[in-house]
Amino acid sequence: MTHEQLAQDIYQIRIPTPFAVGDVNVYVIKGDTLTLVDVGPLTEEAWDVLRQGVESCGFRLQDIEQVVLTHHHVDHCGLLERVRALTGARTMAHPLAVPYVEFDEEFMDFHDRFFFELYQESGVPQEKLSVITKFHQRVMRFSQKSSIDIHLKHEQFLPGLPEWQVLYTPGHSQSQLSLYRARDRVMIAGDHIIKHVSSNAFIEPPRDHSRSRALTLVQYRTALEMCMDMDIEAVYSGHGEIVTNHRELIAYRLQRNWERTDTLRRLLHDGEKTAYELNTLLFPTKYQKELPLTISETLGHIDLLTILHQIEIKQRDGVYYYSL
Repeated sequence: MTHEQLAQDIYQIRIPTPFAVGDVNVYVIKGDTLTLVDVGPLTEEAWDVLRQGVESCGFRLQDIEQVVLTHHHVDHCGLLERVRALTGARTMAHPLAVPYVEFDEEFMDFHDRFFFELYQESGVPQEKLSVITKFHQRVMRFSQKSSIDIHLKHEQFLPGLPEWQVLYTPGHSQSQLSLYRARDRVMIAGDHIIKHVSSNAFIEPPRDHSRSRALTLVQYRTALEMCMDMDIEAVYSGHGEIVTNHRELIAYRLQRNWERTDTLRRLLHDGEKTAYELNTLLFPTKYQKELPLTISETLGHIDLLTILHQIEIKQRDGVYYYSL
């Protein structure tokens, strides 16, 4: 079964992806305006399942009037242009999703340069830098150029669905937003809160092309703490099952961060190391296949230790070295 009715007017459709994360959950909201939240990756299988899923909810895909993106990652936005072409739906996302969704060439060039520099500063060996090009190719393969009609901001109410409030919840992505309805205390959270796995706080280049990147793990923790204080009955996530104990889950996620920073400090007891060296010790098998993900995790925890003045940083020959 690819779809499930979660509430009187909310349906979940599970869309297959070619990625390790597995299926992505997209949502149909029936209201003043028939709304699709996220669309899935650009594959024929995902397109067929999306179309059939919407039909099994009692609608046709061409009935969709608007699409909201929780964030710009290709498993969530890849089919956007195909949906637009069929439906004429207006599209909405956080403004920071725009350069990714619209394939802004200048920004994508800067994106690659940013990661080459970041990885070199992190001590990533030259032969591993090809992962940046592969990542870019994956984006081009599983999504296509589209456009965003309406930019969404924190605490505004969603056009066409006035009961739903937009919450900006960055960390996993700079464009990550969540949707909250106070009446029944439900949140559609994209990849901000996931039951079975901690959301990776992906490092992304700054939109203004400056050198200072966002401290994504710090952002992520802050956005989680904001949600921890909210009265939420159910979190409908971008992957996996419904979360009904968001406070306990968030407390666990925050605690796990500190456990990983403790591990990092232990790894530095026998001398200074680069971020890449720490990365290979933290993720001895995973880093080979998932370098962008594991480097983001490692640098995020280094950021936490850095802002707390718990580690020393030195730069030699363009590479940063960390020590106690």
